[in-house]
Amino acid sequence: MGTQPIDEDKKKPRLGLEELGDLIRVPGANIFLTSTKKIFSWAEKSSLWPLTFGLACCAIEMMATFASRFDLDRFGVITRASPRQADLIIIAGTVTVKMAERIRKLYVQMPSPKWVIAAGSCAISGDHYRHIYSVVPGVDWVIPVDVYVAGCPPTPEAFMDGIIKLQEIISSEATNPHFNVAAIKSVIQDAPNEKPKKKQEIPKTGDYISPDELTSHASDLKDSGFDYLTYITAVDYPDTLDVIYEVRSIEKNEDRSWKVSLDHSNPALPSISSIFKGANWHEREAYDLFGVKFTDHPDPRRILLPEDWSGHPLRKDYAMDTSRLPYRPVRKEYEAWKEMLKKG
Repeated sequence: MGTQPIDEDKKKPRLGLEELGDLIRVPGANIFLTSTKKIFSWAEKSSLWPLTFGLACCAIEMMATFASRFDLDRFGVITRASPRQADLIIIAGTVTVKMAERIRKLYVQMPSPKWVIAAGSCAISGDHYRHIYSVVPGVDWVIPVDVYVAGCPPTPEAFMDGIIKLQEIISSEATNPHFNVAAIKSVIQDAPNEKPKKKQEIPKTGDYISPDELTSHASDLKDSGFDYLTYITAVDYPDTLDVIYEVRSIEKNEDRSWKVSLDHSNPALPSISSIFKGANWHEREAYDLFGVKFTDHPDPRRILLPEDWSGHPLRKDYAMDTSRLPYRPVRKEYEAWKEMLKKG
């Protein structure tokens, strides 16, 4: 067999900088010619510091991606706990109107240059939650997004692919983040929102007591061993707003439940948070979603929605398709925006 010719270029050591400029070898020295812009882009893509921030189920896959099995350290990607030191935020999970302000604040606190990855169907579009009263139809209504990673949830490999894509964008200096603007003037209308109608009402069953008996009834049950509050919730009937309580005895393995009927115009009850500490959270939730006021409650504020939210979403008189600008358009506006995107 004849000898194969040796390619002299293959014998030269590769320093990984060839894509940034020209390496000139001269006797006694090596000269590398490039631009500061290319050097900065190379450093930025090779040392991404994402914020340790997750919203919902997609964040679990994001955590797995940053764990030892996939080892993102080899990409130069190291998480930071402070927005002041991070240059990448990965939105993994459903974005709510209440959380949108927090996301915006974190993004503003991050120094420039900075980038955003929207990971998962909910972060990208709100998915099947997009028309729920409290959900933003995609985080790009809140902050500009550079890369979208599809999936429900995305796999760690998909997360890594998104990071590689972002590195390519940074290297090519082709950053063009996408940002939506809520409030398309041509489609905003003050048309009345139709209320949903049920074919059949839920029948009223169970043990009812009067509001005046509530405190003594709860206290007696606790004294008899029912010392665990399971839940407090409500049902909105056409004629009344019924609050439902359930307590449990761990020792007896028994449950007790009762109901209190209230008038829609003034749904008020005494608080039992002094009897069951867990009632503090449950009563705030019942106030937030149903508008039930609990007198003598130590902290009578909303717990799920912003303080300035108008109405109570689980009441039947609540208009579900309510705009919450700037982050949440109404359905008609959202559909018009999609059509506008299709037309370019």
